[in-house]
Amino acid sequence: MAGCSSTSAKEQADEKADAQKLVSAAHSAGVAPDLTVEVAESLYGTSAPQICDVLKDGISTAEALLLSGNPSGRREKLITTDAVTYERLVVKTYCPDELKEYDDLVADIDPTDTTG
Repeated sequence: MAGCSSTSAKEQADEKADAQKLVSAAHSAGVAPDLTVEVAESLYGTSAPQICDVLKDGISTAEALLLSGNPSGRREKLITTDAVTYERLVVKTYCPDELKEYDDLVADIDPTDTTG
């Protein structure tokens, strides 16, 4: 049935192109080996608002603490180098203007190489 989609053909093409770019970059970087174009499209759409909007609007102190570690000190938060690399690729793909904000945000994180 034609016409049921709420996105235009151009938006769908852009979404697919961005998803393909992310998947290719992630696989080249050796992160998210099981990521597919379809999954990337469903997670991020055309603009990855769950990431890009937060970076664009600025990170609060509380959000920064939650990302960089456990402010209560009761349980250590494990952030892997793969996670930092993958998220950077998402930002670079969907909101490259926010890349400096992301890099500044993760600059003080000491990620572990442990991934499993």
